[in-house]
Amino acid sequence: MFDLTERLRDEIIFAMENQEIEYAVDLDSGEVVALDLEYVEDEPGEGRELVDPPYWSSGDGFRLMEAFARSVGSPDARAALAAALGRGRGVFRAFKDTLASFPDLERTWFDYKDAAMAKRVNEWYDELRIARGLERLGPEPEDASDLLAGEFSMRRAGREAWASCRTLFSRGLSEALDRFPEALVEYEYTRIDREIQDAGHEELALFLAEAAAGALAAVAVARKVFVADRGFGKLVYLYVDPEHRRLGLGRELAERAREAFATEGISRFIVDLAFLPDAFGSSLAGYGYESFGTRWIRAAD
Repeated sequence: MFDLTERLRDEIIFAMENQEIEYAVDLDSGEVVALDLEYVEDEPGEGRELVDPPYWSSGDGFRLMEAFARSVGSPDARAALAAALGRGRGVFRAFKDTLASFPDLERTWFDYKDAAMAKRVNEWYDELRIARGLERLGPEPEDASDLLAGEFSMRRAGREAWASCRTLFSRGLSEALDRFPEALVEYEYTRIDREIQDAGHEELALFLAEAAAGALAAVAVARKVFVADRGFGKLVYLYVDPEHRRLGLGRELAERAREAFATEGISRFIVDLAFLPDAFGSSLAGYGYESFGTRWIRAAD
């Protein structure tokens, strides 16, 4: 079976994107073959085993553009791309023309698209190898943080970054209002905001996750609390944008906060937040957390 080189991967991606010509890949040499009528009639296989390249449709391309647009940090660029994607006919050309107005973003898009399509090729190649009793191209990723690192840029920041998190904070507030009594939500969110604003610069740390094109995907806010000569770490706030949930992103940021504080001599770290789903709390047990206290709510009949 052929070796998947970088050059060959690029050729396969080109074949995937070309919707006008049907291609196949020679399983022995890796040659990408155009299946025109002349080839099929005059050279019926030549004893070669041909396989279809990874499936890639215009729908896949459109969904990829949508995902990229959601990850854009600049409001102007994100709005322009959303308008282009909403055109209907000629949407691919409109998306390309809009990107041309944002050169830096255009380069990011090409990298984003190449990475997504290369991933599809790698998965296809591994399936071919497994079907023939061979080992995978590379080891299975075992650590969720390795997967997240490829999709998001994560960094630690100080309290000055809180201003850029206000949009996510407002979304969290709106979600909580949809599920819980207004008085309770206002009380909790006012308390959280005050705790963040009043904490000293040395006490507070923000852990941010940004999507491929710069949009803020999640935030975790942690602070150090000192009582007499002892202290502990506390997760003050955590929110993950709905577009990026069910990836373990919130748990990853919380763990980064705990680990960062541990290296600074804070050995205990607590998570005590209203409005987080029960599943988040149960998942922490796998990281060595122990539950304490209770929090319930009931409305009068």
